[in-house]
Amino acid sequence: MQQLSPEEVREFIIATLRVSGASYREVDQDLLLAEVTVEIPPQFFSPARLEKHTLNLVFTPEAKAAYPGSELVVPGSYRLSWFIEGLKKRGKFTLQHFPWRGRPEELQAEIEAYTEKQSNNMEANKKRTASSLSPEIDWSAPEVRMRPYLLANFTLSYRTDELWEELLSLGLDMVSGEITPDFLALLGTAEPVAGVPAGEIQTAKYRMEEAFTIFQETVRRWALAREGRWIEEARKRYEEELYCLYQYYHDDRRETADFEHRARELYEQFRPRVLVQLVNLGLLYLPEVTYPSVSPPGHKQAVFSYLPLLKKVISPSSPPGTGSKAPK
Repeated sequence: MQQLSPEEVREFIIATLRVSGASYREVDQDLLLAEVTVEIPPQFFSPARLEKHTLNLVFTPEAKAAYPGSELVVPGSYRLSWFIEGLKKRGKFTLQHFPWRGRPEELQAEIEAYTEKQSNNMEANKKRTASSLSPEIDWSAPEVRMRPYLLANFTLSYRTDELWEELLSLGLDMVSGEITPDFLALLGTAEPVAGVPAGEIQTAKYRMEEAFTIFQETVRRWALAREGRWIEEARKRYEEELYCLYQYYHDDRRETADFEHRARELYEQFRPRVLVQLVNLGLLYLPEVTYPSVSPPGHKQAVFSYLPLLKKVISPSSPPGTGSKAPK
């Protein structure tokens, strides 16, 4: 497995705390204070119980020396294993990669069909068809590297006096920052393999904190863009109920304070609101197949890349070798 740097371990711990809903505070670049729930095993006749503990976490030996009483979190340490096991129990986080097992000729035909369809749909690109691209590309020499995506599945609960929910699956390209909706469905029946892949990996350009900010804004815009009929229908039902309540108190000349109290309860019952819950999170590595050109002779230069699982062309692509390599 790829050896994680102190910065990557720190980001992983912060992401884990956020997924778990735990409170934490970043004192500085070295010290992280986290409030977690710890299970105390049963003793004698006492059952197991849960307690809140505050952990003082550091990620380098130097920081450990600077903060006496702190706990060093590094690959292989008890505390890092504890966080990983906690995620496994919750089932909220996964780390997987998708090997590319396709045949070059099949992928070539798929790309040509895709680019031809795109060209036919775009007036400006009619001359840039797949057939004109083919002579420039060495189809026989695809180069494969892995591209990191962060998958987040959310449930959105639209609540008034009624309730309906939807599942929102988002994939964040950790290289470009682009969001792909309905991400889980796009992966289809592809078979993942647990862990970090071997070989070349595109370098992620977004930190976990930035990724969560992007997700938050995307979910907010998604909810606001929803058709407002559910809000209008709730408003009509609220007005009808409020009118009946007013008639009841007005006709019987009941206490005004009681009416106001009941009216506030009615408002809370019908008030439109959207509750968002993170269901699970996954760091996924998807195959990115890059095709080089053959001009000038003997020199290969990346023309474009293709993501087979997402049926997506990335053009132009950065030259191969810009990513990091996972140790074997």
